[in-house]
Amino acid sequence: MDQLVLEHFFDNLVKEFNNSYELSVKQIYEFFPETNKKTISWRLYDLCKQGKLYRSGHGLYTLKHMDDHLAAGYEYMQKKGQDVYDIAIEYGYEFYISGLDALVGEVLHVPEQYPVILVIEEEGINDISDVLNAKDFLAVKAREKELLSNLSLKAKVDVILFQCKDFTLSNEGIAIKEKAFVDLYYAVTRLDYGISIQELSRIYENLNRNKMISMAKIKNASKDIGVMNEIMWLLNVKSILPKVKEFMIHQLQEDK
Repeated sequence: MDQLVLEHFFDNLVKEFNNSYELSVKQIYEFFPETNKKTISWRLYDLCKQGKLYRSGHGLYTLKHMDDHLAAGYEYMQKKGQDVYDIAIEYGYEFYISGLDALVGEVLHVPEQYPVILVIEEEGINDISDVLNAKDFLAVKAREKELLSNLSLKAKVDVILFQCKDFTLSNEGIAIKEKAFVDLYYAVTRLDYGISIQELSRIYENLNRNKMISMAKIKNASKDIGVMNEIMWLLNVKSILPKVKEFMIHQLQEDK
């Protein structure tokens, strides 16, 4: 394929990414209606081979590499998060640190103290809970909502244990940013986690602004913890017609 033709195609494609983190192959076909779909597919293949374009999911493409979605790393976590990581890694279970510890750089107002969100496989959740409690960390499972609703106890919780199955949503024991946000969303909306709805919203807007949200990854992340309908609604809220939003607001007010 003529490299000049490919570069011209890529330059035009980049312009279409200005308002999006990723594009579907269907959208890309629509941007180039006069070009044969098979030709477009070959061009996308060549651009991926050259490292100018990346596949972010089935039929989805992005300009950003997977590494852009990784958390800042172990050294940037709070001390408590590092301690929990060091304990978890000794026992051989699949795990990762999620939530605020994995969102360093995306959070404007980080609390001085906050519970570590530790995601762990089902077989290890009881063992790791016992180990952490034996080491003077107050560890509570996310399903133990009655304990987390106890005001005197909640302030003392060090670790919240989430049970999940998809460990491709992490790298080296730390959640990718999409999963970190979804777990934090779950903790704030279900477990009264110690940051405000306003701060959660700011984190989401910051991720959007920096084009850090892959549709495929956040869909898998929300499916893993059971909030897919809510997260997909959130991702598509800007495309909802004004009258539909008005109707939704009315229904929400009626349900109060």
